[in-house]
Amino acid sequence: MRSIGQNFGLVIAGMAMVVMTTVSFYLITAYTPTFGKTVLHLTDLDALLVTVCVGISNFIWLPVMGAVSDRIGRKPLLVSTTVLAILTAYPLLSWLTSSPSFAHLLMVELWLSFLYGSYNGAMVVALTEVMPRDVRTTGFSLAYSLATATFGGFTPAACTWLIHTLANDAAPGLWLTGAAIMGLIATLVLFRGNRHQLRMADPANA
Repeated sequence: MRSIGQNFGLVIAGMAMVVMTTVSFYLITAYTPTFGKTVLHLTDLDALLVTVCVGISNFIWLPVMGAVSDRIGRKPLLVSTTVLAILTAYPLLSWLTSSPSFAHLLMVELWLSFLYGSYNGAMVVALTEVMPRDVRTTGFSLAYSLATATFGGFTPAACTWLIHTLANDAAPGLWLTGAAIMGLIATLVLFRGNRHQLRMADPANA
């Protein structure tokens, strides 16, 4: 516990990095059936089919983009996907809600699945790498659990609340944008300068 206390700042930064993963996952999976039916007024079957396609897409992109991060590094992939999410999440949701259809929902969700798979494929390994060896398992688990408990798991409820409070059907895009901003800031903090490369070069952290 003392080691965790000494590295609690690192755990909090790791939690912020995981928020992007948990929010995007719950948004494109758990919330899609509700969003498709209650907001877009599509059929249950349409929403279910999109969710299935998202699951298949996630299954494909996660290992592929994990391999890409092995080649180009974690930081470039984490930064690029969070920036793309910031730039596209709300505009795409606005377009979708102004012109709802099965095809449009599928297109938007597959794009968000690509961003999720690209980010998470690099993030899981990155979070493991930045944690000191003596607290690696505990630090990783705590960061992931905190992100899920405080942000990701509340995504369906938060999106529903935002839609009603802001009277804006595209408000879930704002929730994802906020998560992406947190992920971007956390990535820049955790990978600032040569800190990550120096940590990995140290045999004690291998």
